[in-house]
Amino acid sequence: MRTLRVTLIILNSFLAFTAIAGGYGLLSGVARPPVDLLEGSMFSDYLIPAMVLAIAVGGSAIGATILLIKRHAYAKTASLLAALAIVVFESVEVLVIGSPEGIARNLQTFYFALGAFSAILSLRYVPASQQSPQQVRKVVGDP
Repeated sequence: MRTLRVTLIILNSFLAFTAIAGGYGLLSGVARPPVDLLEGSMFSDYLIPAMVLAIAVGGSAIGATILLIKRHAYAKTASLLAALAIVVFESVEVLVIGSPEGIARNLQTFYFALGAFSAILSLRYVPASQQSPQQVRKVVGDP
Protein backbone atom coordinates (compact mmCIF):
# COMPACT_ATOMS: atom_id res chain seq x y z
CA MET A 1 0.00 0.00 0.00
CA ARG A 2 2.95 2.33 0.69
CA THR A 3 4.25 2.04 -2.88
CA LEU A 4 0.81 2.85 -4.27
CA ARG A 5 0.49 5.93 -2.03
CA VAL A 6 3.97 7.17 -2.96
CA THR A 7 3.25 6.60 -6.65
CA LEU A 8 0.02 8.61 -6.37
CA ILE A 9 1.89 11.39 -4.55
CA ILE A 10 4.45 11.54 -7.37
CA LEU A 11 1.80 11.44 -10.14
CA ASN A 12 -0.37 14.11 -8.50
CA SER A 13 2.64 16.33 -7.75
CA PHE A 14 3.76 16.06 -11.37
CA LEU A 15 0.25 16.81 -12.62
CA ALA A 16 -0.07 19.81 -10.27
CA PHE A 17 3.25 21.31 -11.34
CA THR A 18 2.75 20.78 -15.06
CA ALA A 19 -0.92 21.86 -15.09
CA ILE A 20 -0.09 25.12 -13.32
CA ALA A 21 2.89 25.67 -15.63
CA GLY A 22 0.69 24.85 -18.64
CA GLY A 23 -1.96 27.31 -17.50
CA TYR A 24 0.68 29.97 -17.10
CA GLY A 25 2.09 29.13 -20.53
CA LEU A 26 -1.34 29.57 -22.12
CA LEU A 27 -1.93 32.87 -20.30
CA SER A 28 1.48 34.33 -21.00
CA GLY A 29 1.70 33.15 -24.60
CA VAL A 30 4.87 31.14 -23.96
CA ALA A 31 3.13 27.86 -24.84
CA ARG A 32 -0.04 28.84 -26.64
CA PRO A 33 -1.41 27.28 -29.80
CA PRO A 34 -2.67 29.70 -32.45
CA VAL A 35 -5.96 31.37 -31.43
CA ASP A 36 -7.49 30.49 -34.81
CA LEU A 37 -7.72 26.88 -33.55
CA LEU A 38 -10.49 28.13 -31.26
CA GLU A 39 -12.58 29.34 -34.21
CA GLY A 40 -16.10 27.95 -34.00
CA SER A 41 -15.74 27.06 -30.33
CA MET A 42 -17.17 28.75 -27.26
CA PHE A 43 -13.75 30.29 -26.52
CA SER A 44 -12.46 33.50 -28.08
CA ASP A 45 -9.06 33.17 -26.40
CA TYR A 46 -7.20 30.83 -24.04
CA LEU A 47 -8.11 32.62 -20.78
CA ILE A 48 -10.80 30.15 -19.65
CA PRO A 49 -8.89 27.00 -20.69
CA ALA A 50 -5.76 28.35 -18.98
CA MET A 51 -7.64 29.07 -15.75
CA VAL A 52 -9.34 25.66 -15.80
CA LEU A 53 -6.00 23.94 -16.40
CA ALA A 54 -4.16 25.84 -13.67
CA ILE A 55 -6.91 26.08 -11.06
CA ALA A 56 -9.20 23.09 -11.57
CA VAL A 57 -6.64 20.54 -12.75
CA GLY A 58 -3.57 21.89 -10.98
CA GLY A 59 -5.45 22.83 -7.83
CA SER A 60 -7.17 19.47 -7.53
CA ALA A 61 -3.82 17.71 -8.00
CA ILE A 62 -2.23 19.87 -5.26
CA GLY A 63 -5.13 19.05 -2.97
CA ALA A 64 -4.80 15.35 -3.72
CA THR A 65 -1.06 15.45 -3.06
CA ILE A 66 -1.54 17.13 0.31
CA LEU A 67 -4.28 14.71 1.35
CA LEU A 68 -2.18 11.72 0.27
CA ILE A 69 0.81 13.00 2.24
CA LYS A 70 -1.39 13.47 5.31
CA ARG A 71 -3.00 10.05 4.78
CA HIS A 72 -6.38 11.75 4.93
CA ALA A 73 -9.57 9.71 4.54
CA TYR A 74 -10.50 11.72 1.40
CA ALA A 75 -7.12 11.22 -0.31
CA LYS A 76 -8.51 8.51 -2.58
CA THR A 77 -11.44 10.67 -3.68
CA ALA A 78 -9.24 13.73 -4.24
CA SER A 79 -6.74 11.74 -6.28
CA LEU A 80 -9.52 10.24 -8.39
CA LEU A 81 -11.03 13.69 -8.99
CA ALA A 82 -7.65 15.12 -10.06
CA ALA A 83 -7.19 12.21 -12.46
CA LEU A 84 -10.65 12.68 -13.92
CA ALA A 85 -10.07 16.45 -14.19
CA ILE A 86 -7.13 15.99 -16.56
CA VAL A 87 -8.96 13.29 -18.56
CA VAL A 88 -11.93 15.63 -19.03
CA PHE A 89 -9.66 18.59 -19.80
CA GLU A 90 -7.81 16.66 -22.50
CA SER A 91 -11.05 15.29 -23.95
CA VAL A 92 -12.53 18.78 -24.22
CA GLU A 93 -9.26 20.06 -25.70
CA VAL A 94 -9.40 17.45 -28.44
CA LEU A 95 -13.04 18.28 -29.13
CA VAL A 96 -12.34 22.04 -29.30
CA ILE A 97 -8.98 22.33 -31.08
CA GLY A 98 -8.56 18.83 -32.43
CA SER A 99 -5.40 16.82 -32.13
CA PRO A 100 -2.77 18.52 -34.30
CA GLU A 101 0.21 16.43 -35.29
CA GLY A 102 3.40 16.80 -33.30
CA ILE A 103 3.98 17.83 -29.71
CA ALA A 104 0.34 18.83 -29.10
CA ARG A 105 -0.94 15.35 -29.95
CA ASN A 106 1.84 13.74 -27.94
CA LEU A 107 0.99 15.85 -24.89
CA GLN A 108 -2.73 15.16 -25.24
CA THR A 109 -2.06 11.44 -25.41
CA PHE A 110 0.42 11.54 -22.51
CA TYR A 111 -1.85 13.50 -20.16
CA PHE A 112 -4.94 11.48 -21.05
CA ALA A 113 -2.97 8.29 -20.28
CA LEU A 114 -1.57 9.83 -17.09
CA GLY A 115 -5.09 10.66 -15.95
CA ALA A 116 -6.44 7.21 -16.80
CA PHE A 117 -3.52 5.50 -15.04
CA SER A 118 -3.89 7.74 -11.98
CA ALA A 119 -7.63 7.04 -11.87
CA ILE A 120 -7.01 3.28 -11.89
CA LEU A 121 -4.40 3.57 -9.15
CA SER A 122 -6.65 5.88 -7.13
CA LEU A 123 -9.44 3.32 -7.24
CA ARG A 124 -7.04 0.70 -5.86
CA TYR A 125 -5.81 2.94 -3.04
CA VAL A 126 -7.23 2.27 0.43
CA PRO A 127 -6.52 5.04 2.99
CA ALA A 128 -5.08 3.85 6.31
CA SER A 129 -8.28 4.92 8.09
CA GLN A 130 -10.21 2.36 6.02
CA GLN A 131 -7.74 -0.50 6.29
CA SER A 132 -8.22 -3.48 8.56
CA PRO A 133 -5.98 -3.70 11.65
CA GLN A 134 -4.01 -6.49 9.92
CA GLN A 135 -3.28 -4.24 6.91
CA VAL A 136 -2.24 -1.36 9.17
CA ARG A 137 0.16 -3.64 11.09
CA LYS A 138 1.77 -4.66 7.77
CA VAL A 139 2.24 -0.99 6.76
CA VAL A 140 3.63 0.01 10.15
CA GLY A 141 5.80 -3.10 10.38
CA ASP A 142 4.29 -4.66 13.50
CA PRO A 143 4.22 -8.45 13.68
